[in-house]
Amino acid sequence: MSQELDKRPGELSIKKSSLSKEQKTFNKLIQQIATLRQELAELTAVLDKQRQHYIKFIYPFIQQLTDLRGQLAVLMNGFMTISKGLSDHEKEDLRLLILQLLNDIFRYQQAEPEGELLDIFNALSETSYHDINEAYLTKLRAAAASDETLPAPVSATKRERYKEEKERLLDALRRKNIQQLYRQLAKFFHPDLEQDPTKIQLKEELMKQLVIAKEKEDLLTMLQLEIQWIEQEDRHPDSLTNDKLHLYNTTLKEQVKDLQEQINSLFNHPKYEFLQGFAKTPQSARFIDWKSEKNNLDHLLYGFRDIISGLSQDTKSALKVLKSVLKHNT
Repeated sequence: MSQELDKRPGELSIKKSSLSKEQKTFNKLIQQIATLRQELAELTAVLDKQRQHYIKFIYPFIQQLTDLRGQLAVLMNGFMTISKGLSDHEKEDLRLLILQLLNDIFRYQQAEPEGELLDIFNALSETSYHDINEAYLTKLRAAAASDETLPAPVSATKRERYKEEKERLLDALRRKNIQQLYRQLAKFFHPDLEQDPTKIQLKEELMKQLVIAKEKEDLLTMLQLEIQWIEQEDRHPDSLTNDKLHLYNTTLKEQVKDLQEQINSLFNHPKYEFLQGFAKTPQSARFIDWKSEKNNLDHLLYGFRDIISGLSQDTKSALKVLKSVLKHNT
């Protein structure tokens, strides 16, 4: 039976005319990890690039727009209490529109909302802003729970606590995945468990590199070390026993899951989450057309200023403008 090792840079797989179930699983998992590892690296690079462009060219417009949204929300909220001029259906549409404006404001604010805008949100929303954030943090706390003690927030002000805890918990999730991988690989690399002098030397070197990668929180290097070890351990991986392959496959499956979780949570990190206003997924963030976005922001700024001017007129004229806005947005 012919057997052949099919290799590409950074990859390892078993190729022969008849593969066992464990060998097929091994090949599939190695390919998945290589693909996910590349996707994570590329997505991070894309999001970093888009973040830099946003801060330099788009953020000044967002600041102006946030200020106008705040003015508009306050003006519109004044019509929630009038007894005549708006039907119940129109008031419900107005309530939802104000909440939409406030959500857009809070998404881009650097600090936690407070003052009049927060009061309006809590009055109009079925769930308070605090309860919404606490529910989200509860999910993050559960996901980040581990045997390790998480660092306490360092913020001295209440306004920054939610933002800092959210970022801290998301970082804890990433560190948890790295810690799990480190423990798995340390079992493979520990030289005390090896009898072959040649492999002892190799394991000592891999263990040193693993410790350095863990200290740097370098997940991709840690995964590469594992592939290197599997390749060095046996130059003909098609001859690995099914028992050994089963052990590798169990670890590789956990790594596939961890990588997928990191990719899925990347977009929700405070460092990148504002990009959700321009892309639905981290994958689609690479296709953001910033020129078109800037043009859209220019139109929004013009439109908001026009509406604010209209709502600042006498009540009768303002109601006419408001009804037109509600009709256009529902």
